[in-house]
Amino acid sequence: MRFRGFLQVTSAMTLVAMASVPMVAQAAAADVTEDATSLEGDDPIIVNGVRGAVEEATEKKRNSKQIVDSVVAEDVGKLPDNNVVEALARVTGVQIDRARGQGQSVTIRGLSEIQTTVNGNQTNLGDGRSLNLADIPAELLKQVDVYKTRSADQVEGGIAGTVNVELRRPFDLEDGWTIAGSVRGSYDDISEKVSPYGSLLLANRFDTGIGEIGFLVNASWTRTIYRENYIESESPFERELADGSMGVIPYRAFYGLENGNTKRPSINGVLQWKPTDNLELVFEGGYIGSREKRSVERLYVQDMQVQDLSNVVMMDDGRTIASATVSNANGLPAGIDTQYNSFHSNLYTTNFEANWHSDRVTLHGSVQYNWSNEGNYFVETILRPENLTSANVDFNSDIYSRGAPSIAFNNVDLTDPSQYVVDRFQDNRGGSNNKEFAAQADMTIELGDNGFLRTLQVGGRFNQRKVDRYYGYRDGFPRVDGTFAPFETFPGFGDASMIGPDIGGSSMEWLRIPGSITRANVAEIRQYIQEYDPGNAERFSSLYPPSDQGQTFESNEKNFAAYAQVNYGFELAGIPIDGLAGARFTNTWGTSTSYNYRPGNEDNGWLDIVQVSPGKGNYAAILPTATAILHFDPQVQLRLSYSTNVFRPSFYDSRPFYFAETRSSPPIVFAGNPSLKQQREQSFNASAEYYFGRGGQISLAGYYKKASNFLYYDRNDADATEMLNYGIDLDDFDSDFGYVEMQRNAGDGTFIGLEGTVQTFFDFAPGILRNFGVSLNASHIFKARIEYPYPEDFPGAFDSPNTSKWTANAALFYDTPQFSARVAYNYRSSYRMGIWNQNPEYSPYQDATQRLDAAINYTPVKFMTLSVEASNILGNDVYRYHGNQALLPLGVRTLARTIQSSVRFRF
Repeated sequence: MRFRGFLQVTSAMTLVAMASVPMVAQAAAADVTEDATSLEGDDPIIVNGVRGAVEEATEKKRNSKQIVDSVVAEDVGKLPDNNVVEALARVTGVQIDRARGQGQSVTIRGLSEIQTTVNGNQTNLGDGRSLNLADIPAELLKQVDVYKTRSADQVEGGIAGTVNVELRRPFDLEDGWTIAGSVRGSYDDISEKVSPYGSLLLANRFDTGIGEIGFLVNASWTRTIYRENYIESESPFERELADGSMGVIPYRAFYGLENGNTKRPSINGVLQWKPTDNLELVFEGGYIGSREKRSVERLYVQDMQVQDLSNVVMMDDGRTIASATVSNANGLPAGIDTQYNSFHSNLYTTNFEANWHSDRVTLHGSVQYNWSNEGNYFVETILRPENLTSANVDFNSDIYSRGAPSIAFNNVDLTDPSQYVVDRFQDNRGGSNNKEFAAQADMTIELGDNGFLRTLQVGGRFNQRKVDRYYGYRDGFPRVDGTFAPFETFPGFGDASMIGPDIGGSSMEWLRIPGSITRANVAEIRQYIQEYDPGNAERFSSLYPPSDQGQTFESNEKNFAAYAQVNYGFELAGIPIDGLAGARFTNTWGTSTSYNYRPGNEDNGWLDIVQVSPGKGNYAAILPTATAILHFDPQVQLRLSYSTNVFRPSFYDSRPFYFAETRSSPPIVFAGNPSLKQQREQSFNASAEYYFGRGGQISLAGYYKKASNFLYYDRNDADATEMLNYGIDLDDFDSDFGYVEMQRNAGDGTFIGLEGTVQTFFDFAPGILRNFGVSLNASHIFKARIEYPYPEDFPGAFDSPNTSKWTANAALFYDTPQFSARVAYNYRSSYRMGIWNQNPEYSPYQDATQRLDAAINYTPVKFMTLSVEASNILGNDVYRYHGNQALLPLGVRTLARTIQSSVRFRF
């Protein structure tokens, strides 16, 4: 569905809402003007409801000096969606990806370099520059803010913007005890299983002889079960055909399915103390964890760019291969790939804050210490049909309605275990650790209410991160009498079973040992490899794989920042104008240690030559910001903003590693790049806003962003001088050049876009209609261009990855204290998923996606709410293709429809 579909769906939603009026009227309270904060009597309850959440988010936007949009919890432990990422999909200008049963990644105004903060404090996981927002349970949250511009007092670090996760604190709640929680189950129609979720909040706020004290403990446990089917191809290469012409064919095509579950335990504890009216202290700590077990099953054909081809059929362009018979008399590189991956992450956070104020001065100080780790252990078994020499591959088959790859192995019975042999077993293990300390102090001085300068803010911040990463892998190739080992000899063979994807018209199934069984038999497999692959026996003698030192590093990074900004106000031609202007100086410096290595020689027994490789870096910047808000009347304002920010290279990309492949001629160097520059961004923004009623708004915003130093991984020719930096003398290779392959800074990027929002409740309408509300927003990116280091000689050459031109949302609400309902539609147009460096014209694209969700909430008594929610009601899948012009289908991945029920309680 294109954008016309968005208009059709929104119109249909309005008709559905009108048709549902008699039903909801029966459930609604008799007095439709009843305040949504109480059901009966005068006792307060902690429920925002749909209307309250919308109102609070609107007021946040209206009163902010920055350009910000928010999602506010409707109730304790109740965001409008199941996780943070899904909720952000409703925000104007935000785009998300979905996989494995939930929202995963976020872009803001076309950029993915996002900073994450928790209660305003920078928070990172492992060696990353942000958190995984999908790991933060919705049950812990008060609200989520998306800052599209930055003020000088905010921490720098994301050229796309900042996502701030606001956790609840006891002073947010009423006096006395608060006990709240939720239990829910979510059923999806692909896994046919129920995912359980639960949360509990316990808080108290009370007066004592030493002041007001509050404490809060909020805990959550979730388990998301998923299953997805897919048929895909990847990495198209150009190759010569039998008639001497050139054609493009994917490197690999495969059927697959992915299933697993993710458990997420979390807890947050807060102690607030207000010993006097002028002083408040906050002590808080938290834990967010994730445990995922992921199984991937695939049947594949690969290396098609070098195999014999016959029966070749071309696409209409005469260049791209639509179908062919792929053959190799010595055995086709095709088979069964079974993977099992165990992921874990643990984030521990601590924070101490002190806030003091007098009539004119406010002081804020805080100290944070966080530590985290993340990692995975992966096992993989590859089986091959022993006598397979050919396969028919149709990349544009009718197996799916829009075209998708189909594979047929010739002259092989995949139900017969005797026809399978073991090609390879691999396991790998990796992860990272982070220890992070931060301290900051801020002072705000009130200069007056009527002068040009209203307040002066100054502050400073110090941050230190100590990061390390480890990684190791090993491959075993079991052979019996010089040939592939029989399948029945491999540990776990007794548990082998058939499997295949349930997608389109596919009936393909194959035998494999489930990945969980392989993981459980790793000890026996290690012994098996030692027996049947003596050359790798030593590598498999240890519990885990030995270190791959090229991916192992330690880094110590420090940052100091200082800022000053003023809030000002004046009148011009009778129009009140206020805003802020300031600048932030930031300097980041540090050291990193990794390894460089190269193949050995006869003198050292052909062992790799390994040396410690140190590196260092320094990034400094002055980041000015300024905003001005013109208040034409109490309801209409124009917000103007100039903002700057930076995004630093990842620790991994900038590690001082290199591997010199001296067995190649010319020699090749694979390297990290300590010389990478930080990305810098400046943006100009304007937002016209009209506020009315309770939570009503009409706004139109435009922006122009210019960012520099985007990243691009490629292989470049290197002269003799550059190769000497890696200890390589080209005279030894009788060559004038070598190759260096690494991540590099590309050119600048330009992003121009427009965003619009219309939102209202129908308070003006008679009777029951006043309980309805509607929210519509859309964003259009006119230009999203990055100057990459290759010719712009095909459509979409400089398309920015992960950037859709159109995003739109429509939501229809009904809200009373006892009954509320929501129907929400989300649309995202197609976008480039990444850059295929070997052949950028055939980079992968994801087609437009749409999603229809609905929810009903019923509160029979003031301490309990019952809910039923459904997502992906239309059952939309994810469809992908190669090239901006859809040169060849890439494939399809199914997404489940879900329905869930829950009960929330509060006392």
